[in-house]
Amino acid sequence: MPVQELSPDRGDASGGESPSSRDEVVVAARRAVAAAEAASEAARSHPSTPSAVKERIARSLEESRAVLQYAESTPMRRGRQSFAEFTTLLGEEVQQAAEDSMTEAKHAAERTLRQAKSLIEDHFHIDEAFRMLGPLRQDDNLARDIHDWFNLIALIPVNYWNFRNWSCLVFCSDMVGLRFHSVTELWHGEAFSVFWWITLAYFIADTTWMLALPNCVKSPKVILKHHVATIGYIFIPKLRPEHGWLMGACMIVEVNTWFLIARRALNKRGEKAFNTGVSLLKSIRVMLVSTCFYISWFLIRLVIYPYLLVVIIREYFKEWDKVGTPFNVIAITPIIQCVFLYLNVKWTIDLVRSKMKGRGVRVSLAWIVLEKAAYSEAWRRRL
Repeated sequence: MPVQELSPDRGDASGGESPSSRDEVVVAARRAVAAAEAASEAARSHPSTPSAVKERIARSLEESRAVLQYAESTPMRRGRQSFAEFTTLLGEEVQQAAEDSMTEAKHAAERTLRQAKSLIEDHFHIDEAFRMLGPLRQDDNLARDIHDWFNLIALIPVNYWNFRNWSCLVFCSDMVGLRFHSVTELWHGEAFSVFWWITLAYFIADTTWMLALPNCVKSPKVILKHHVATIGYIFIPKLRPEHGWLMGACMIVEVNTWFLIARRALNKRGEKAFNTGVSLLKSIRVMLVSTCFYISWFLIRLVIYPYLLVVIIREYFKEWDKVGTPFNVIAITPIIQCVFLYLNVKWTIDLVRSKMKGRGVRVSLAWIVLEKAAYSEAWRRRL
């Protein structure tokens, strides 16, 4: 029996549902079958119709019925055919374009899930799935290269004069004898004045450099805000020299900063140690700098900085008792230290997660669930 031809304002042959409430592909297939049957009837009613035309019309009718049968037998999702199935019917080119769009959506969802660009991406080769692929290969940027070498040279006297204010031998003997002095006891501050002026000069010079050549770093606004805050922060020990240890302890992180910059400046091509084509000397240098970077990162950012927060809070309450008010000169230091600690923990999580992903390891089941959810949401929105 011929299939009844449908029009946009009429119901279909199965009982009155409008095309808007039925699967569009099924409706289109039924229309194709109806048109093919009408053409077949017209061809049979005219004896002069060539047999070749009749055969092709019959073939078209057969193919139309096959498409209709497939469309009606395919399970429907939420009352309509899936986007993937529909693009398959349209052809390989449309299907490939759809798959490319889905891949783009997946990457966008993963990037949105991470919410913010991490410091790790400025120094390591990170793909869209946040897998660490190795050292970051640097592009040609003379301003950045000169700025990197300025930091590598300028940070040497900053770190040197910082350590001149600490009882390093006492600290080493404590490690051997398992005795521990507090951070305030290890600080003697004999060279604090020189250390303070060198540090101030470094931050002013670096700030001026970035204002003149903002393309020397990837995030000039963020670093400029950091430098301005740091310049204001170091005036606390300048006004109260008894808190000089606070500046010295926080500035120890510049040791790790030096190795962080050295990883980039001394390995612009992003080569991996002991790989084919990498000389033994360069491999040893890359491995040495990388090892010192990781050791100083975890020791300073995850051990010293949390310990400093405890010491700072203790000193804050001492200052409170001394001046008789919670609003004293070091009241802001616990808050700033918490911000530093938060950033250190966040960057460490990014570093570890990207490293583990690069080796095919998931950090946790929770992250897998989040990735799957983001992937499904991206598909749903695209469809």
